Amino acid sequence: MNHKLLLFFLCVICYSCNETSDSIERFFIPQGGGNNGIINKYYVNIYPKNQQSKKTILDYSLIEKINDSIYRKERYSPSYQLQSSKQFRIEGKDIIEINYERYFLADTLIAYYPDDRTMTYATFGKDTVHYKANLKNKDSLSRDIHQSTTMIKDTIIQNKPAKIVEQNTANITAFGKIFRDTLQLRSRSIYVQDLGLYSSTLITDKDVVERILVEQLLPSEFDKRSKHGIQRVGYINFDKTIDKDKELALCLPHKLIADYYNGGNDRAGFIGGKGNLKKLIYSKLDTNKLNNESGYLTFRFVINCKGIAGKFVTDESADFDYNKKQFSKETIAHLYDILSGVKQWKPVIIRNKKRDSYFYVTFILKNGEIQDILP
Repeated sequence: MNHKLLLFFLCVICYSCNETSDSIERFFIPQGGGNNGIINKYYVNIYPKNQQSKKTILDYSLIEKINDSIYRKERYSPSYQLQSSKQFRIEGKDIIEINYERYFLADTLIAYYPDDRTMTYATFGKDTVHYKANLKNKDSLSRDIHQSTTMIKDTIIQNKPAKIVEQNTANITAFGKIFRDTLQLRSRSIYVQDLGLYSSTLITDKDVVERILVEQLLPSEFDKRSKHGIQRVGYINFDKTIDKDKELALCLPHKLIADYYNGGNDRAGFIGGKGNLKKLIYSKLDTNKLNNESGYLTFRFVINCKGIAGKFVTDESADFDYNKKQFSKETIAHLYDILSGVKQWKPVIIRNKKRDSYFYVTFILKNGEIQDILP
């Protein structure tokens, strides 16, 4: 089964919390956007067990409240295209699917359910739950999922109540009468109150899929980004960068800058890897200039075909609640000076040619100290 289908079929959400639907809602559904909802942005890292290179993609998820009992969940591709839509309700600790549609370029698959079964596609309890549905068009595709919870643990993440849930899942997928595949997986998910799914890890015999929440957007901001006119995931407006007055030569037109997850083993990055980048940053770091800041300070920029970095922006920076945050000018300037002074970037190689590409570095700061550097 390919990675796209793995992500499609296996993003199963579940854990245990208090008995009421209201308390479940606090963990399962991001708060703060009213009935219009909040869009969670995730980095999805795929680590094949055959030692092939890691692959990273983006995933956007919107959950909104339609009325007192019905919710809608929509998922979007890295290019902001709607991929699927489902409606569900919460009954006790179970999430019941009401309808589901999956959108492709030239087709739409609609779910049909057996009349004698409840479509529990997620649970917050310890009982085994079952889900079965057919997605039909000219060909038939079906899912049959059996999911059991092995551990539920309360914890604290970013000073908020959280749930750690571990599960075993059997996923049976059939494509008409030709192909049938059974996939066994183990999952570990963390849900944080008012943030929703915070992170998850899915483990199969083929690969490990890691999902990490990196940003929350209001629908209005998401719409603004989706209509920038150049359909690239990491698009940067060169007129609004920190170094807008500096030239950066490109091999190809602006609209053809590659996304930062392109290239496989030949993706753009720091020569020598993340460990060497950390060493360089720490060797030049003045902690006094971090001003006791906390949160996620993300620099996005371009690495051109010659390995030169430029066109830096910090428009995705946030606090630990994923609210947009403006870091101090001194902190931004100091970390920008370090990154922009790096000479050891390597360009992405696509089909044996060096290309321009987007890249990002996220500093996780806590009380004026760097806790980690991503990716």
